[in-house]
This record gives sequence, C-alpha cells and structure tokens, in this order.
Amino acid sequence: MVRVKVNDREIEVPPGTSAMDAIFHAGYDVPLFCAEKYLSPTGSCRMCLVKAGAPRKGPDGDWIRDENGEVKIFWFPKLMASCTLQVSEGMVIDTLSDEVKRAQSGMVEFTLFNHPLDCPTCDKGGACELQDRSYEYGLYETYHAKREEIREGLGPELPVYTRYEFTRRHTDKHHPLSPFITLDRERCIHCKRCVRYFEEIPGDEVLDFIERGVHTFIGTADYGLPSNLTGNICDICPVGALLDQVARFRGRNWEYDRTPTTDLTDASGSAIWVDARSGRIERVRARELPETSEIWISDAARFGHEWVDLNRIKTPLVRKDGRLEPASWDEALQAMREGLKGAKKDAVGLYLAGDSTLEEGYAAAELARALGTPHLDFEGRTAVAASSFPALTYDELLEAGFALVVGDPTEELPVLHVRLQQFLKGLKPPHRYNHGTPFADLSIKERMPRQGEKLAVFAPYPTALMRWAGAKGVYRPGEEARLLQALEAALEGRSLPEGLDGVREAVRAAAERFKAAEGRVLVLGAGVLEDVEAAQAAQRIAAAFGARVFALTPAPNARGLEAVGVWPGEGGAALGEAGPQVAFYSGVEPPEDVVRAQAYRVFHLTHLTPLAERYADVVLPAETFYEKRGAMVNVEGRVLPLQPAGVDNGEAEGVVQALALFAEALGVTPPVRLVRQVRRALKERYRLDLEHLPESGVLWRPKAPRTPRALRAEAGTLYLKPSMWRHHQLQGPTVQKALGRAVLEAHPATARAHGLKDGMALEVETPYGTLEAVVRVREALPEGFLYLPAYGKGTARRVPFKLLVPQGAPQGGGEA
Repeated sequence: MVRVKVNDREIEVPPGTSAMDAIFHAGYDVPLFCAEKYLSPTGSCRMCLVKAGAPRKGPDGDWIRDENGEVKIFWFPKLMASCTLQVSEGMVIDTLSDEVKRAQSGMVEFTLFNHPLDCPTCDKGGACELQDRSYEYGLYETYHAKREEIREGLGPELPVYTRYEFTRRHTDKHHPLSPFITLDRERCIHCKRCVRYFEEIPGDEVLDFIERGVHTFIGTADYGLPSNLTGNICDICPVGALLDQVARFRGRNWEYDRTPTTDLTDASGSAIWVDARSGRIERVRARELPETSEIWISDAARFGHEWVDLNRIKTPLVRKDGRLEPASWDEALQAMREGLKGAKKDAVGLYLAGDSTLEEGYAAAELARALGTPHLDFEGRTAVAASSFPALTYDELLEAGFALVVGDPTEELPVLHVRLQQFLKGLKPPHRYNHGTPFADLSIKERMPRQGEKLAVFAPYPTALMRWAGAKGVYRPGEEARLLQALEAALEGRSLPEGLDGVREAVRAAAERFKAAEGRVLVLGAGVLEDVEAAQAAQRIAAAFGARVFALTPAPNARGLEAVGVWPGEGGAALGEAGPQVAFYSGVEPPEDVVRAQAYRVFHLTHLTPLAERYADVVLPAETFYEKRGAMVNVEGRVLPLQPAGVDNGEAEGVVQALALFAEALGVTPPVRLVRQVRRALKERYRLDLEHLPESGVLWRPKAPRTPRALRAEAGTLYLKPSMWRHHQLQGPTVQKALGRAVLEAHPATARAHGLKDGMALEVETPYGTLEAVVRVREALPEGFLYLPAYGKGTARRVPFKLLVPQGAPQGGGEA
C-alpha cells in the first residue's frame, strides 16, 4: 500500500491509484467532467486541478529532509489534473487552498463560455453535472462579495457579476446521431466521454472531435451508431448534449418515480433504473452494479420499453358468442370452471414466458406436480439445460487465459461483449475504494491493443467479435455438433472429422491455444444449447480441461426456471408440441396448429395477440417484468432482485396469482397463492432467502439435472439469427421506426436460387409468424441458407419458410 496525505488526512491506497480516487477515498471532493468510471482518464476538462507534491530521495537513498528534520515535500510547479496523476509514497495533495479554488472556479467559467441557458427545458436539468459543479465551484463567492460592496456603497452597481460580453457560439441543436440519440452541439462541453466510450467499451470507434478550437464539435463519419450499446452515452454525458430520443421531453428528473430493478430483456442480469411518471414508463437507465453490468446496458434494455403502455389488457376477457368480452376476475373464474369441467388433470399444459421470475417458475412446477401433469415448459428453453454447465462470473472471465466462443454474444448477450472487450485488453477487476469503483482507473488507457491470441470465435455468419479473434471461422448453420466434435478431436490429438470446409485450420489453431492456456472459458450460444450432440461435446471438453462456461440462453431466466423444475417431464409436451387438451399460456404464443387442436385455452397476457383473439377462451391480464416483485438468475448463476415500477396496469396480476385461479377452476387446491408463500418455500427447500437479497445478488448454482429434451423438429434452410431485440419490443414506435423492415440476408448464389435481388422487399412466413423484410446480399455468408433475425422466437434454429412478394413492393436494383 502507498501512504498519501490529502489535506489533513493520511490514508493508504493501493499502488497505481490516481490522486482523484485518493481524494475521494479520504472523504474529500474534487470536481470533474471528463473522468468516468470504467473509461480511461485523460485530463481533458482540467476541472479536477489540485496542488500536489512528493518527497524525493537523496544520493544516499534516504528521504531529503528540511532544516527541521522533516521529510521535505517538493511541490509540482503547476496545478495537476488529479485524474491522471498517480500517487506515490508520501505524496501530499491539497484541494482546499485558494489557488486550487480559483483554478477550479475559472474552469467552471471557461466551460460555461458557450453553454446555452437551456436549463428550464433541458432533459438533464436537475441531474446535470455542470449545474452541480457551477453551484459548488463557480464564481458565486466572488459574485456575493461584489454584492456586499454594492450594498455598502463601496463598489460599482453590478446587477450580475459576469464577464460574458460577447455573443455565444450557436450551432446545431437537434443533430440526430441515430434514430435513438439526438446530439445538441451547443450544450456539448467536449469532455470526450462519448468518444472514449465507443472505442473502449463496445470497440466501435465511430465518434470523434471534428474541427478545432471554438469550432470543435462531435460527429460521425456516417449517420448511425453501429453498436448494440449506443444509449449508454446518454447516461455518461455530464450535460444534456446527448439525449435519449425515446425519453426526450417526457418529464423533469425530479418528477419521475425511480425504481431499481433488473432487466429481463436478456440473461445478463443488467441493473436498471425504471423511471415512471403518471403510471407510464418514460425512461430506462443503467444502474451501477460492478458485479454484473457495471454501468452499461444494451439498447434493447434502454429503448425497448415503449410497448409496455400500448394497448394493455387491463381486465380479464371471456369469450361470449365467439367474441372476447371484458369481464371481472370472478366472471373469468366462473367461465374457467365451466369450461374445465371434466378436464383430465394429467392432460393440462402449463407454459411460461422466458422472463418469468424464480417465484413464478416454482409456482408452476408445484402446480404441475399437484396435477400430475408432465406438460410443463417455458419459452426460450434450450434442448440441454444451461445449469448443466459449470458457470463463472464476469470478473472471473477477466482472470482467464483463453476464451472460445461458438455463437454471437454481441447479439445474444451484449453485456458479455463488453466484458470480452475488457478480457482482450487484459484488464482486471478494479479495486473497490470507500467511494466504490474508481473514477480514474489508471490501468485503463486510450486505444489499448486487443490481445487476439486469447480469443477464438466461430459462428454460422460473420460476427462483430471476429475482428479481434486470433482464430475465427464461419460454419454452416446446424454444424455446431460437427464443429465441437472436431475441436474435441484436435484437443485429443486425433484427426478431424470430414466437413467444416474453410474452418479446419482455425479449429486446429483454437485447439492449440485452448490446450496451452491457463484458465479456459467456453462461450456457448443458443445454437449449441439447442443441439444435444453439440452441447454434450461441449460438456466433455469442459470436463476434460476444467473449462467454465457462459451458456447463452434465449430465455432471460432459463437458469432459474430450470433450477426450480420448469422442464417437460417424461412423456410431456414441450411448448409448441401437441399433447395437452387444456393449456395455460403465460406470455407465450405457441404455433397455431397446436392451439387449434386444444379443447380449452387460458392465456395470461399483457397485450392481446391475434392468436389469442382467435382461440383464447379466457384471457387474464398479466404484468410485464417491469411490474414484478421477484428474482431472476442470470448467466453467471447469480440471483438478482426485481422490484415493481409504478405502472398503471389496471387489474393485472402476476403468474403466481393467475396459476392459483387456474388451479381453483380445475378443482385443485393451489399449492401457493402469494409470492411471499413461494419465498418461504424456496428458503426451506434451497436455503435461498429472497426477502433479504443484497443488491449485488448471491451466487446460486444448484445441481438440477435435466434430461436433454430436443425441441420441435423444424429443419429448413432459413436460419433465425440471434437478435438482442424481442418481438414485443418491435411494437414501440421508436424501435419500429429505427429497425424498419427486418433484413433477409443471403449469399449471392443463394439469392439467385430464390430469385432474390439486393433491396427487394418481401414478407417471410415462418412457424413463428410473418415478418416484412428487405433483401441484403452478402458474399461472406455460407451458401444454401437465408438469414433472418429471430427477435426472441426460435433463436438459432433452422426453420421452413415461405417468401411472399407483395404487389407493388420494391423489387431491388442490385444483381444477386
């Protein structure tokens, strides 16, 4: 440890600590604009200037002393930026002298030179770092001193103390960087946080300073920000220059009801703030949680909430004379009792959404046990359970020596993409100070090189991570088993099996590095988990070499639901398979042919779908995950809490209550009726205390062996690519406008075989619905397959399809 004196306090901090973090650790404050947690310190704003000095050693190796025998401090000739100054043994830092205060107030004045007076209408008002720093460190003392002189008749009459005697700069105030983010160039203070963010976090160097001096502005080479993590720049911007287009002008910061919860868009366990106003979700922001998402969330988590408040089902619906009519909960119960008379208990199917909570999964499993039915499943379940792999934490990834990726984490789990960037740069988990994560981590540098020899990436199409991988390859969709079996053979020194043209050398190179590394990690996408042979090959590799695994499931809470027993029993029908005569569907939409064949169907939904409108006998209003109180288990095996936001959802109830009502209608005593009952049961059975769950969660990886269960066979030549967006999010107007038509991709030869041309507009019909799409021809794709975003349905599966060209649709101009 290094001893440092900050003003009058002596502290000890680890070597390599910045003076800024030493100041915060000592309990003092220092203003800042450009410094940001998890980004490289640059000292560009000069707000954090301090007076600093350090002792020196003489020729004899001892500290130089003054005439009083005290260790002499040699003060640096100028004030130093504390964010880039590394502390040394015996350093003295002064943050309270008049010299320091003058410098800091001068920097506030300089920063305000060209800043517009937009505070009354600025979305950042009330949460603006420039407002706070102006109040705390601005020229108010000087101003009040002048006012005293005026009152005493000793000074000139000054209505306001100011030196602004010129016209401020005027520039573009509504510059769209992307469909989700607007830049107000007048408000930008050139802190460079957003520029550093794109290069250092997602790895896409798309923003930079353009021009010089007072004419400097932030811009991109082309319209759009090519990343799945763009919205984080709105959070880290210290002023209102970068604006969330979804939340813009929706309310002032002090008007929102803020709820800390966990995102259930994917399995990352990202910590978020849900800001509601007047019963509507207006904004979602990242919440700091160093153990999981740090301060970053995906764009799907941030911008994909508009659908929640659109056309909600707020009361039960009961079918009368062939039409669904609004009803009370009592009427819905009576209708279910009549419709379920004589229903066989073991022919009842219970099907949950992939974002159902731990408590909801337990309630469903207990009800299935009480009914004696094997028909139990959840949407996004993979053929092999994610919990059958040895998991690891995000921080443990940073300590690993080699990572082998099969899939596309950039789309399947964007937060893992961020962690892989840190892994490639050789970063380690930061030290935690009294104030938490360091504001100026000197181990992070601008434009740090990536160590590509630590990473191998294989996927059925080119992915973003491949550009940093030392070994990489594109295989044909459905060849995951062959790929992993080839890797297994190479690791064991055997000859590789036939096939895998163009990938064999990359497999050998990856095997050599994997075998030689200390600390091995496998990142397995949904394509591996949904192929029993591929998953079993991965399990053998992990067991033989002590590798740990990130299993990327399409269902956000797959690990939690698997752990409490939500899995098809022996002879049970999986979601989408025929079998049960009566079914309860919560937040899922099975294939139409399956629903049509059933005698009675109860849907528990947030929004009415065309399928439910046609076939549901009863529809019960449901909660979105933003409104749930419960817990989820993320990709690490970490249990994280969920808190309900203040959303007006009418008479909506959670899955636990809806299942209890369904059980009553079947004439069965509900095993549980309330969430707190489930929590007591979970505490007794698993020693898992969800009532006192810490903010950072707890690691919980119970051994829950599940018999591999292949999904409904739908082999075809349309590959449903993983996408961070979920199908329900596409209903939001901003997301709908931003994404436009889905992109149907194909190799030129494949496009010619199907009569497709680049730019052609058409509709693609799949077992999961119909999407409007536009054709894009790409040379880098394998021949023989078409690629379409899954949007959370059928992720990484090969499915049959039909291409429908609407009359009058653009036919494309490029040759296929």
